[in-house]
Amino acid sequence: MSRARGKRAVSLRSIVCLLALAAGLWGTPSRAEQKTVAQENDWNRPYEPFRVIGNVYYVGTIELGVYLITTPAGHLLIDGGLPQSTPVIEAAIEKAGFKLTDIKVLLTTQAHFDHVGTLAALAAGSGGQVMVMSGDAELVEHGGRGDYLFGDTSPFDPVKVARVLKDGEMVTLGDQVMYAHHTPGHTKGCTTWSTTVRDNGLTYAVVFAGSTTVNPGTRLVHNPSYPGIRADYERSFRLLGAMHPDVFLGAHAGFFDLDGKRQRQLAGATPNPFIDPKGFADTVQRSEKRFHELVAAEEAGPRGR
Repeated sequence: MSRARGKRAVSLRSIVCLLALAAGLWGTPSRAEQKTVAQENDWNRPYEPFRVIGNVYYVGTIELGVYLITTPAGHLLIDGGLPQSTPVIEAAIEKAGFKLTDIKVLLTTQAHFDHVGTLAALAAGSGGQVMVMSGDAELVEHGGRGDYLFGDTSPFDPVKVARVLKDGEMVTLGDQVMYAHHTPGHTKGCTTWSTTVRDNGLTYAVVFAGSTTVNPGTRLVHNPSYPGIRADYERSFRLLGAMHPDVFLGAHAGFFDLDGKRQRQLAGATPNPFIDPKGFADTVQRSEKRFHELVAAEEAGPRGR
């Protein structure tokens, strides 16, 4: 991927398309991922908000995951979609039966424009505190400028980070405890969130998985995109491989077959189709396999660029 340092700039649409190709590595590409024309508009298209399980609601678009976790003490929001998605996300929250102003905490999985593009607007509208993992916090405060892969080509509105998180820290709101797991590589501060929810008298482990895709242009071996990136990915796969959630969700709908599971849920399937522990294990293994293929290909190729 081109950088700002004297190299040809990459268009926003090109970046979106590259991210779509990478997103498909996690799972079967969704309709949005298969498109190459007007990709950005597709990613901004509303998806009917719904309750996933317990107090977890989907309030994202047809391809970009945004999650509302509700509590009597206020709500948490994970991710936020494209910069132009603010009215879409706000409308989804209201349609789900909640108020933007009741959001107290805004969390992120990765500091890319298609996941934190609305963060500044939603933080201003809600008055909630933005909390971001170390490694991504500076990027969020700089509005995406200085990204190790995209340089300054995919900016978003900067926002002040109220709390910089470290691996293993807890974010607590009311009786909801969110655990922050540092899963770097895709971004330096890529974060996987885990928590538990109650549904119909049972307790379920829920994971909001940070991305482990390798975007086109990333260098893992020779002249790495950033020092230690390969080791970061390997560490992230070890951590994710040791997790055994009942429910897994992600930053892209294609990661976990959002629409397929939702349609089965609407049809009354039992148990809840979003309870999918095998799906999570298979997804992590598939992504790790692709990572090792890319490493092998780079090792076999010419050194440096």
